[in-house]
Amino acid sequence: MNYIKKMGTLLLLSATLLSCDDYLSEQPRKGNGVELETYEQLEAILAGRVNKRDPYSDWNMSRRYMSDCYALPEDGSNVDAFVMAEDYEAFALNCFQPKYTEEVSMVTVWSNRYRNIFMANLVFDYLENLTGGTDAQRQELLRKAHFIRAYNYYELVNAYCVPYCEANLSELGLPIVVSSAYQDSYQRATLKDTYGFIEDDLEQALAITTPLMENGERKMWRENTAAANGFAARFYLNKGDYAKAKEYAEKALSINSDVLDFNDEGEVYMSETMDYILGEMWPAVNWYEESSYDATGLYPSLKQKSYYYHLCYSGSWAVPSRKFLDSFNQEYDMRYRLFYYEDYAALSMGAIGLAYGFNDVPGYSFFCGDAIDAGPCAAEMYTIKAECMARQGQWSEALNELNSKLRPFRISTDAPASVLNLSANSQQEAVNLILKERMLEFPFTLRWMDIRRCNFNDDTSDDVTITRRYYPIAASGMHVPETDKEMVEYTLTPQSDKYNYTMAIPSSEMETSNGTIQQNPYK
Repeated sequence: MNYIKKMGTLLLLSATLLSCDDYLSEQPRKGNGVELETYEQLEAILAGRVNKRDPYSDWNMSRRYMSDCYALPEDGSNVDAFVMAEDYEAFALNCFQPKYTEEVSMVTVWSNRYRNIFMANLVFDYLENLTGGTDAQRQELLRKAHFIRAYNYYELVNAYCVPYCEANLSELGLPIVVSSAYQDSYQRATLKDTYGFIEDDLEQALAITTPLMENGERKMWRENTAAANGFAARFYLNKGDYAKAKEYAEKALSINSDVLDFNDEGEVYMSETMDYILGEMWPAVNWYEESSYDATGLYPSLKQKSYYYHLCYSGSWAVPSRKFLDSFNQEYDMRYRLFYYEDYAALSMGAIGLAYGFNDVPGYSFFCGDAIDAGPCAAEMYTIKAECMARQGQWSEALNELNSKLRPFRISTDAPASVLNLSANSQQEAVNLILKERMLEFPFTLRWMDIRRCNFNDDTSDDVTITRRYYPIAASGMHVPETDKEMVEYTLTPQSDKYNYTMAIPSSEMETSNGTIQQNPYK
């Protein structure tokens, strides 16, 4: 694996340690002979992951493109512009043809995540032999390394492996790397062993003592108690362990339950300094100043009141599907009012958008353009707690949880009580209402994960079938027909080909592994 290097000289780290000058006068990098000697150096390496957009972000295309919240333009005039923007993978993934993404530039998710795993492994390999740091500091660094490794493996397994369920446990998982030392080959473990490894790391991470809040400031770019419990809630929800998911969601909320109030203009809107950029779209929360991406990570994650700083990038704006937009109460839901734009492309791209036929393409943008906050947060914990309660029979109480703790901050204060408050006549109806609320709240980050787990759990009432109508897709590209009669209907059904729910592992990684990393067995 080309992102795992021999640690005699701390390879590949110079680009990720720009924020660590206080600790390292000379950055370890390939070939410069700088060795790790102190706890402070190792701590700086872990802290050095926070460098503007990288590497706390990834280009996980599947999160956005395979979600039923995303739509493809069916106008042939728009295709060239999408392809020009290197979004061919958008077409392949959106039409559930992931095998065609193997040769395109899909390496970023894999490389960024294994790079973070590499840095976590440095802690395990080197901490014992380094000087400095108290016993408490060393133990805390170990816990943070466990968190980082678990979190990044979880991101990888949900991108490149089939959904978790009992029937899939023997399917291909991930190469499990437990050392920073170079290895000649990395075979994929089973899905069962991969999840077991993540859970073992997570159990260690739950002992983290670093607070989320420090001196009145949210430190979501550091591994902390709220982040660990929030991630645990997400992990166990994905596994279908509703008792544990609820337990950890409640623990995270007991630490911090702050939710951004979309009715509070002082919280949501930025200063008017950005008015000149896109006058017609002002006041919009999704336009930002570059300073917002400094090492503090204060924006947009602070706006979302995240527990952990993680941005998910797409390469383009989110084109909302009609199903998604029709799911809103468009009169009273503030998420629709704030983040949906009828002519988003023309407004954001100006003359370029018009030149490529994007004048009528809508957009949905959450706080910062093509970057969407994907870290655990209080709003997610409320939806996890509610879903777990509903699935365990407390469905009326579950809806009350959302009605009192989340929806007042998402629905306009002008809305009548019948709109504000969700109600159901059965457990099944309540579960589906909660899943819908998660879709409206996290359309391009958690929605795809929800579809994966729901389509492979034992409850058929929450299944989602996604149908796309688009042009024929092939390895060589796409064929734009002269008539609509030549368009193809692509369908992803529950319990259908399980590997259509995955991204293809980059071919470069399989080549670097000398053929020991196996590609997903696409048909």
